[in-house]
Amino acid sequence: MKKAFFTFSFLLMCGMIVFTANSAFSATKVQEKNLQLSFCDSIINTHGMKIQRIGNDSMIIYIHKNNFKHMGSHWNCMGNKGKYNGHWAGFGIGFNGYVNSDFTMDFPASESYLNLNTARSLSVYLNPVEFNVNLAKNHLGFTSGLGFELNNYFFTGNDILTGDSSKLTTYKVVDRNGNPVDFRRSKLFVAWITVPLLFEYQTNPCHKLNSFHLSLGAIGKARIGSYTKQVYKGHEDDETYYLLTQSGKHVGTFDVERGYSRTHNPYHLTPFNVDATVRIGWSFLNLYATYSLFPLFAENHGPQVYPYTIGISLIGW
Repeated sequence: MKKAFFTFSFLLMCGMIVFTANSAFSATKVQEKNLQLSFCDSIINTHGMKIQRIGNDSMIIYIHKNNFKHMGSHWNCMGNKGKYNGHWAGFGIGFNGYVNSDFTMDFPASESYLNLNTARSLSVYLNPVEFNVNLAKNHLGFTSGLGFELNNYFFTGNDILTGDSSKLTTYKVVDRNGNPVDFRRSKLFVAWITVPLLFEYQTNPCHKLNSFHLSLGAIGKARIGSYTKQVYKGHEDDETYYLLTQSGKHVGTFDVERGYSRTHNPYHLTPFNVDATVRIGWSFLNLYATYSLFPLFAENHGPQVYPYTIGISLIGW
């Protein structure tokens, strides 16, 4: 009887130990589970997105792509804030020239000094300021701004321009022996400040890197400076040069230092002008052409020639 009692007591104690162990094991699992849940207790659900924090330094973000279609156009237009953005501001370079009223470059003998080296007659512009007005769903807009245009007209002859008389006058340059003087370079430089009035159409305003654009309009110009420059070939110190009229009459002499001369003068250039322009391009690459609606020189003060420029520009900002 006593043996049976001790046997029952032993089995009961073993059972209690096993139960206690199981309880402890279960409590540990529950504690671990609760600990894990405490690490994941920060879950934020918003439209199309779930943010889950794991521990103190980790996070998982779940994004449902289909729920963000409505934001695609906004993200794609971040570069221009979803608005029309024209193609004026930037840097460009092109070739200068001018034509007569017949749209040719055939000048009479009395105006032979107008013959240009078009390969060297370059134009450079810098447009730092641009203003845009959206007219139709970001595809059609109006663009204005501010810019600077620098025109170089390189001549092929050995004539120099003077603007001190009542109208533009030119003289041939010869040496003391009456031989024509050769120029390494002879040019007229004209600087303008410009204000555009452009209407532009864009196929894809939200992707400036993947969009075709076409703009038409006018560019108002105000002259801010002009000069002529001649660089003499084979120049010697203390060299004296002689001026001859187109008929060969001697009218004066002048000396040149360091082999070149540079003279600032208005040269009877028109103080204001207006260019018609067309611009076409893809992405930041832009081809442009301009044609002046008014002559380069003031009426009755010089030859009636109309400047043009054809070039390429990079839209920088």
